[in-house]
Amino acid sequence: MGNIGELTKKVKRKALELGFARVGVTTADPIEGYEDELCRRHGYDLWNVADSESKLRLAARPREKVPGAKSVISLVRAVGRIDYPDGLLEHLGRIYLSRAYLPPDDTLEGKRVLLFEEYLESLGIHSLYDHTNMQLVDRAIAARAGLVTYGRNNFAYADELGSFIIFVTIPVDVELECEVHEPRRGCPDDCRKCVDACPTRAMDDDGALDPSRCVLYSNFRPGEYKDPAVTALIGQRVHGCDACQVACPRNAHVLAAPKAPDPYLDWLAGAFSLEEMLFCDEAYYEACIRPVMFNYIRDIDIFRQNAAIAMGNSGDVRHLPALRRAAAEGSEQVRRFAQIAIEQIERTAAEL
Repeated sequence: MGNIGELTKKVKRKALELGFARVGVTTADPIEGYEDELCRRHGYDLWNVADSESKLRLAARPREKVPGAKSVISLVRAVGRIDYPDGLLEHLGRIYLSRAYLPPDDTLEGKRVLLFEEYLESLGIHSLYDHTNMQLVDRAIAARAGLVTYGRNNFAYADELGSFIIFVTIPVDVELECEVHEPRRGCPDDCRKCVDACPTRAMDDDGALDPSRCVLYSNFRPGEYKDPAVTALIGQRVHGCDACQVACPRNAHVLAAPKAPDPYLDWLAGAFSLEEMLFCDEAYYEACIRPVMFNYIRDIDIFRQNAAIAMGNSGDVRHLPALRRAAAEGSEQVRRFAQIAIEQIERTAAEL
């Protein structure tokens, strides 16, 4: 296999060749203090974090979560320089529009990960990466590898790349040359712009996130678990939210920089609509929904519910015919949210 230092250099060089913007290697030791922080924060009891064997707590213990792991490779993919159409940003977060977060193996970004793993195998390094779900705590591992600092908004920042980045965290069965850094926050002590920008008030003054109030969490929850107090505040967002990142001064240079067009997103901007999503069939799902919203939601009815919620929040009376049709023809859950949206729009119209 060769010298550990030379092997690590080869791994890092290949990652950059394949289009990753940053690469680091750290140990498979537990992330110090992570589990205590989970238990301290409000809202994480949704994942049963009081139990030391809960999924989120185990994700902070690479060696225990992934038997055989001896090192962890942290890859950073930059997605801030894409020209995201405004019509899509109204409804979806940039990270999802990039199609790079937890990408399926049959996608371009998925193939990038597979090519990297094939290279590792050629060096005698076996990847222990789970392609199907969150395996380890990506941001904390990237911070320990020295690639990122934290923001008050809970996102990780990679210097000039800002927080519009995506991680691929690959545990491996070989001891590589590791770095261990102390995590730190790179925000000014007196800046609260991200906290103030959050539409659902999901962060406290110090930035601790209550996931039960997060837009994305509301988006992927089934209808019976959606909190009306939160859905009333999410606007027309159906899959994610960038409000805290857009408000952050640490991202100003990324947002102002020249952007590269994405032909698929340009096409999607003309094909996507809330009404199409409300009546989403298999063909529309495969063309317009799955490519950018494959991460968390498997039930098409949840997408339909999210469309109804967004249409209700818009207050636009032009949505009423479609919502009335959904209230008559949809599944029980879709009918429920369509009716709520109808009443919301009619109430808003009556107040004008």
